[in-house]
Amino acid sequence: MVGGITAWSATHLSMGRVKHPGPGFLPFGLAIVLISLSLILIFTRWGKAKTPTPFWPHRAWLRPLLGVVILVFYALIIQRLGFIITTFTFLLIWMGVIERLRWRTIISISVGTTAVLYLIFVLFLEVPLPLGILRW
Repeated sequence: MVGGITAWSATHLSMGRVKHPGPGFLPFGLAIVLISLSLILIFTRWGKAKTPTPFWPHRAWLRPLLGVVILVFYALIIQRLGFIITTFTFLLIWMGVIERLRWRTIISISVGTTAVLYLIFVLFLEVPLPLGILRW
């Protein structure tokens, strides 16, 4: 149903050509892929009796919910605290609470990832990142 609505909505946009795609080209193509994969899934599962299982096993929904809360919190505070502090803290919390890694691994990955992302965005892509409280 979602694929059909998306494909229908994409037809209201210009499709363009393969060499010069318009704004409706990618949504339409993705909708066709979604419809195709859905039909394959439906027909491969057709008629196979299976005992129903719960979508979320006992308390398994907590980690995805916590991930969404952490991402929303990241988006809300990045302007105030800045990219470096917010990204480092986000990675610490994510890997400590959700991934449950060892602290040495968490700190090294957080420092490395924050530094590499900062270098990529600031030096190579020349994207201004929020400095927050680290204005120098």
